[in-house]
Amino acid sequence: MADRPRRRADLILIAVLLGAALVWLAATRLAVPQTDGAAVVVCQTQDGFYRADALDSVATYTVQTPGTGRGADAQAGENTVRIEHGAVDVTSANCSNQVCVEHDPISQVGEEIVCLPHGMVIEIVASDDDATKLG
Repeated sequence: MADRPRRRADLILIAVLLGAALVWLAATRLAVPQTDGAAVVVCQTQDGFYRADALDSVATYTVQTPGTGRGADAQAGENTVRIEHGAVDVTSANCSNQVCVEHDPISQVGEEIVCLPHGMVIEIVASDDDATKLG
C-alpha cells in the first residue's frame, strides 16, 4: 500500500513537468515575431555602410570595411553576403576567424550574423525602422 501514494506522486510530477514543457514550447513559439513576408535584411558596419533588402529578394554583394592592420585583411576587410530563398548567408570573408562564414544561414526576424573583426552586422527585422543603429 505504501507504494501507491508514491506512484501517484510520480504521475503528478510527470504531468507537471509535461505541462511546464508545453507552456515553455508555446511561449518560445509566440516570442518569435511572425512576419507576413515583408521582413527586411539590414546589413551595416561601424564605418557607415548600410544596405536594406527584402528577405524574399535575391542579391549578392560585397561589404568592404577598413582593415584590421594585420593578417589577410590588414588593408581592407571584405565580406560577401548572399540573400536567396528567404535566407541570408555570408559566403566568404577575409577575416581570420571565419565565424560569420561558418554561421548557419538566417531566415527569421530577430536573427543576426556578426563579423566582429570587420564590425559588420546583418540582421533580419520586421521593418527597416527596427534595425539596430550602429555608431
